Amino acid sequence: MSPSVSSECTIAQAHGRMPDVPVDQDPAQPEPHAQEGKRRHPRAQVDLQVSLRFSSVQHFLSAHAGNISESGMFIEGGDLGDASHEAGQTVILRFDAGSERIVEGKARIVRADKSGIGLEFVELDETSRKLVEMIVRIKLAAG
Repeated sequence: MSPSVSSECTIAQAHGRMPDVPVDQDPAQPEPHAQEGKRRHPRAQVDLQVSLRFSSVQHFLSAHAGNISESGMFIEGGDLGDASHEAGQTVILRFDAGSERIVEGKARIVRADKSGIGLEFVELDETSRKLVEMIVRIKLAAG
């Protein structure tokens, strides 16, 4: 734990408040039993077509994202979590955010199994990050 997080926890404990969000919780991992209140960022349900380019230049994938947060997204699909997609791999992702606005950046696979691939954003430019934040806010507000 970093000194600032430790200090915040100590201060929160002294004032009878505990942080609601564990620092080590990964929002990109879809866990049906997980409580949304324990995530760093809330996830919004989406219907996005996402292009993924893996480390192999010849390995491209077009897939469906089922949810997104400010820190990651989940790509749905039973055939995606095969042995060629392993936690720790970096991918280039790209998707249309509407009105000719494109989100593009790097993500790391944090989970790959029969339900799909959990991605954590590791590099988004400022415009892409703001577009992701906007998508999440709009989807969450819409319910």
